[in-house]
Amino acid sequence: MSEIVSEVAYFRNQQALSEEAALLGLSGFAITASHESITARMERGAQRILLLIEAGRHEEAQALLNTDQWYMEDQENTANKQSS
Repeated sequence: MSEIVSEVAYFRNQQALSEEAALLGLSGFAITASHESITARMERGAQRILLLIEAGRHEEAQALLNTDQWYMEDQENTANKQSS
């Protein structure tokens, strides 16, 4: 059975939901990364750079080190490979 709702009632309900979402966005729980996950990601990035150096691919390792977020590169490459 579907409930018939006036446009005004629908608008008020949507407005209340929007206000609740805004309040939760300002004061609700935030999703944060744990220190362990950040450290693990950086260690994986460093390991990748070391493997490139050991393989003699110094230019590629240097280029990776020169990026702002060198530790994110491995995660992005993995995501790109999975989506292909």
